[in-house]
Amino acid sequence: MPDNKTNQTNFLKLLPVYIVIFIGFMGYSLMITIFTPMIMYAHNGMVSAASSAGHRTIILGLLLTLYPLGQFLGSPVLGSLSDRFGRRPVLLISLLVSIICYFFIAFSLTLQSLWLLMVSSFMGGLSEANVAIAQSAIADKSTSENRNRLFGYIYLSASSAYIFGPLFGGRLADSSVVSWFNYSTPFYAVLGILVCSFIFTYFRFDETRDKSIVIVKSYFESFTSLLNVFKPTSIRPVFFINFLIYLAIFGFFRSYPMYLVDEYNFTVPTLSIYIAWVAVPVVIVNLWLNGYLSRFYTPVNMTIVTSILTGIFIFIITIPHDSIYLWATLLPPAFALSLCLPACATMLSLRVKPEQQGTIMGNNQSLQVAAEAMSGFGAGLLAAIFISLPLIVISVVAVVAGLLLLALTRKQIH
Repeated sequence: MPDNKTNQTNFLKLLPVYIVIFIGFMGYSLMITIFTPMIMYAHNGMVSAASSAGHRTIILGLLLTLYPLGQFLGSPVLGSLSDRFGRRPVLLISLLVSIICYFFIAFSLTLQSLWLLMVSSFMGGLSEANVAIAQSAIADKSTSENRNRLFGYIYLSASSAYIFGPLFGGRLADSSVVSWFNYSTPFYAVLGILVCSFIFTYFRFDETRDKSIVIVKSYFESFTSLLNVFKPTSIRPVFFINFLIYLAIFGFFRSYPMYLVDEYNFTVPTLSIYIAWVAVPVVIVNLWLNGYLSRFYTPVNMTIVTSILTGIFIFIITIPHDSIYLWATLLPPAFALSLCLPACATMLSLRVKPEQQGTIMGNNQSLQVAAEAMSGFGAGLLAAIFISLPLIVISVVAVVAGLLLLALTRKQIH
């Protein structure tokens, strides 16, 4: 078992990767925080003020789908290419593309161009599919004993971004704070942070892939590796269950801001506070609780229990109709899902060989962002029927996923 000094050394070597993840999720948290009121209230000229509420929720769902759709297409490619060429060069190239994309996201908001915003959001998702590279790098430097904890730090980085991003972006988008602040200002700020991140990663991130492992893979295989998800292997059921869990979890993150805006008429500053509040338990869990519980429970058992609890807690949000209860009802699902996410990835990673980590983690990340894309668009469609329907549907999906994994586990035991 690695000692504390070894664990600390591995963490420091992976620090640039965690920073890249933090910035990527901070950018997307800004999209959710800013685009939701912007589209639903028809601000900034992106949609017509005369359009119906149902039309706006569909446009919003489509807009929030494009970034994860880009990640869906890019994750297996970047993961597979990092297996062949190494984590470092692929990560650096993806960061350069992200810098360009965030410039155009900010510029499209300045121009009030919806089509340019959609294109640049999609391209930004393609470049920021580098979470797959991060997971692969972590798998390179971890052992079966500490992998769940190191994977948990991925979601710690992401959830920290969901605290900092909305609070930071909510202020930078508020013209009452500074007269020239607008919806584009936070994204220009992220652009500057991305440039600093590229410089830091270039000088501080060393290659993690074992060069003694020779991987011969054609370019065609890199671009079609996602098809392996559908092959009849022992891990195909795990891929499917992970997909259902991701559909529920990221459906929650897409649905509850819509619910809060429609049900309680929240504006960007108010909504940003609640989004940050949801991220607080995620930070607590991945900073300490996840590592503690992983000493006593297997990733499979953690996934089963937390998936079912996630579904139950999400449904409870829809019961009270006074915003005062949100301070209590938003926390339990955040605790449960933050334990569930790293357990899903660890459960899959421990089932494959070291030379497969990049490809398998890329495929898993691609399924995750496919679920993000589908849940974003689906949430918009369901919300057009009635606003709490997306939360009700994803609560059922989470419970079903946990029960399916329980059945699969019992079948494999017997």
